[in-house]
Amino acid sequence: MPGTLRTDTSSMHTSMGPPPAPGPPPLPGSAKGGYLGQSQHSQAPLLNLPTIRPKKKLKALHWEKVDAPQVTVWAAHAHTHQAKEEKYQELSRKGVLDEVEKLFMAKEIKKIGTAGGKKSDKKQIISSDLRQKFLISLAKFSNLESDEVIRMIIQCDREILDNNVVMDFLQKDDLCTVPDNTAKLMAPYSRDWTGPDALRTPREQDPSELTREDQIYLATAFELSHYWKSRMRALLLTRTFENEYDEISKQLKEVVNVSESLRDSVALMNILGLILDIGNYMNDSNKQATGFKLSSLGRLAMVKDEKNESTFADLVERIVRNQYSEWEGFIDDIGGVVTAQKLNVEQLRADAKKYIDNIRNVQMSLDSGNLSDPKKFHPQDRVSQVVQRSMKDARRKAEQMQLYLDEMCRTYDDILTFYGEDNADENARRDFFSKLANFVLEWKRSKEKNMAMEETRRRNEASMARKRANVKALNPAAANSSGGAPDGPLSPSSTGAMDSLLEKLRAAAPQARDQRDRRRRARLKDKHQVRVASGQTIPDLGDLTKKDGEGGEEGERSLLSTGNASNGDATSEKMDPISEGEDVAERAASMLQGLRDNSNNESGENGRPASRDGSGSLRVRRRRESADEDRRNRRRRRARESSSTAADDEARPPTSGKDEEPVKAESDGIIVEEGEEEKVPMTVVSPPSPEGGARRPIVVEDD
Repeated sequence: MPGTLRTDTSSMHTSMGPPPAPGPPPLPGSAKGGYLGQSQHSQAPLLNLPTIRPKKKLKALHWEKVDAPQVTVWAAHAHTHQAKEEKYQELSRKGVLDEVEKLFMAKEIKKIGTAGGKKSDKKQIISSDLRQKFLISLAKFSNLESDEVIRMIIQCDREILDNNVVMDFLQKDDLCTVPDNTAKLMAPYSRDWTGPDALRTPREQDPSELTREDQIYLATAFELSHYWKSRMRALLLTRTFENEYDEISKQLKEVVNVSESLRDSVALMNILGLILDIGNYMNDSNKQATGFKLSSLGRLAMVKDEKNESTFADLVERIVRNQYSEWEGFIDDIGGVVTAQKLNVEQLRADAKKYIDNIRNVQMSLDSGNLSDPKKFHPQDRVSQVVQRSMKDARRKAEQMQLYLDEMCRTYDDILTFYGEDNADENARRDFFSKLANFVLEWKRSKEKNMAMEETRRRNEASMARKRANVKALNPAAANSSGGAPDGPLSPSSTGAMDSLLEKLRAAAPQARDQRDRRRRARLKDKHQVRVASGQTIPDLGDLTKKDGEGGEEGERSLLSTGNASNGDATSEKMDPISEGEDVAERAASMLQGLRDNSNNESGENGRPASRDGSGSLRVRRRRESADEDRRNRRRRRARESSSTAADDEARPPTSGKDEEPVKAESDGIIVEEGEEEKVPMTVVSPPSPEGGARRPIVVEDD
């Protein structure tokens, strides 16, 4: 196997000669160990790259290579070098390779910060971080030579002074403080401007050996280090003192104005007093207070009513708006606290003092400090002339700033003491305005909430009034009986809901009664039956037995009707029809009582009171019998009992019960129709004996 590998490898190198190739490799399996040799030889075409290659680097396809392509589908694609060249030329002619090169071109990686890839031979002394800051801050002047930039900085050129980025960079500590290591390395290139005849003193080494940033650093921050910090502070003051004065003085005036508005607001004091009075009324005797701090105002919104809908803050706002409307103007009086809460009074005082001290320090430097001797300056430095032109206005503004600061401190301390706060407490001084601002904002939220609730209540009342008007228009009698609008809270009956329900029931009652009467008359007519009163001749029993089951039931109902008719005289004195003018509340109570009785009974039918004397509604009793024979026997017995007294009662006038309603019989029991009184089935017998008669009938209960 190793020998075969060497032989195939040597033949591979031979095949890498100039085209055409010496010959194709042997077929797979032509010799022992041919698979290993062919596997090594199959990689040879990968080295024989085609002459047509992309002009630029393209994105790579990361293959998952097949180990032995000779026994796979890829064996047919193992072309010779010449065949590959022809294939690529064909693809090139068709434009496939150009399209691939256009679509899949890889992005070139460029190095940032290198000038043409050539390292500069200039010497760098300052740190890389400081050099990078030079490049960023002086990017606007990157096209200028270092000498020109140095001249603009030393001569206080307006383009330098008006550039805030450059001015902020030149006054940083990195330039105002020179490290010892940097000073030692910079010393041979520097010149001492504080010595005599410094302009003629030669430098030990040429500064041109240094980089551009090192040269600027050498001529400015290093050689002028004895007054560089004072110089840059004075130059910066000339560009910023006016803007800073306007900003700081405006904030000081705002604090003073808000403090005075809080002291002069009588409405605010009255509202705080109202809160105190109501709070003492709510608290126990051991929690009474004569005053409270402003931090207590934040707890007003935490006290809620029993329904958890309104807060104590809502109550106070509603009372003030409805009862003390002249106090509502306090929102406009102290509205400045909303913007003043963003001010940090302590930081504002520190800024004002810093502004005043800065102007004083610059003036001292010009009078007797680092800027007092121009002989120690660079010969071309014009810092003294530039600063002196602005110092007169700066001193005047510093004096005015001191007056504003004193007034602000005095007024703020007084207002803290006036509202019971400790003016020496840092937290109280910081949060004073924010406490009042939160109270004002909470007051506005409470007002919006209360007005929304009142508007909703007004709409509901208007809607109820319209409904009551509609009910009165439909039912004038109920409107007259009500007497007028109630003084107390509205109830369902007063809002018209109960009246509307009763009106519908009242309107439907006669119609239902008429329907029941029509059904009763039609039923009696169809069955060829008439109502049999006491004393009348009862139809023959044989005729009754000829009827079917339903006819038998109708006959039973006829007999029951006869008994009820004979008893009509006795009950008519007690029964009075319910008039239409009956009291609404009484009728509603009767209906509700009937509904309760209905739920407790098995029948599920509604009851109605029989009379006004409080007898109440009768309970429904349903009877279920399993055999028709029992019903026939019962009818025969009643017929025999009634026939014995028929002759005596013929001479008497028939008595019919008024307002009597028949009982509806069914095969499974007796069911009373809706709206009718349900009575226990009875048979009334009037014998010719002295013990019974029309006025005193004998009542027999049918068990």
